[in-house]
Amino acid sequence: MGITEGKIGRMNPYTRILVLDDDKGRHRAFQHALIGTIMEHVYTAEEAIRMLESHPWDIFFCDHDLGDKVMVASGKGTGYEVAEWLRDNPHRMPKQIIVHSFNPVGAQNIKNVLPSAELVPGAWTLLRTGQMNQ
Repeated sequence: MGITEGKIGRMNPYTRILVLDDDKGRHRAFQHALIGTIMEHVYTAEEAIRMLESHPWDIFFCDHDLGDKVMVASGKGTGYEVAEWLRDNPHRMPKQIIVHSFNPVGAQNIKNVLPSAELVPGAWTLLRTGQMNQ
């Protein structure tokens, strides 16, 4: 699996992807764009942390604002909470983290905690149009 700078290379049926977002439409878009992978969908920070604890992941797509809220401050119940958990549990760090939030402050806060994370607002649309594929 080749992955560089917001690009996703060839994936195989064993590529494990975790998607954190509160929007079902975005989950459908990720599912459609990444057919042929092992994909799990979670809607809350708590669910994401449980999945990260229980399985290794190749790619983690992380939204910041959850619970049908937009432009919220970083903290409990956001993707930032998951980022802090990953920072504190580096042995559970996915190979690639893509922050797809449209909240620029929240996304940057996640990147500040996880410097290797990539900021790709609207990643689900870029995947659908092939712009993230090498």
